[in-house]
Amino acid sequence: MDKLNLLDLGLYVVVNNAGQYFRAKGYGGVGQSFVSDVKQCKVYCKIGPARSVVTYFANTYPQYPTLQIIKLNIAGYEVLDEADRVQKAKEKKAKAEAAHEKYKAEHSLKEAEKALKIAQDKLNKLKR
Repeated sequence: MDKLNLLDLGLYVVVNNAGQYFRAKGYGGVGQSFVSDVKQCKVYCKIGPARSVVTYFANTYPQYPTLQIIKLNIAGYEVLDEADRVQKAKEKKAKAEAAHEKYKAEHSLKEAEKALKIAQDKLNKLKR
């Protein structure tokens, strides 16, 4: 974990001149391309994709000012202990599987009882 202390991670965000952040909508997406909340914006781990967005908007909409790229430097980190959450998820999954197996066994028993009753009825008809 000591190597993580030396980690200097840069994240990139595209911003227009109004201070709004770029939000990638994807193919056939709807909504605004720029949002004011940084939590909704597209964050790039490499500068190349962010530069391509700037180039695209500069070529497609030359009447507007060129977009800017903001680099966010992340120096610290926090280790999240997920052992309890994972253990609870495993227990929940095991409980659900056990309930499903119980349901399948009960259903098989009911189907066997139905088949037995049908077979007994056929046998009684043949004896008469």
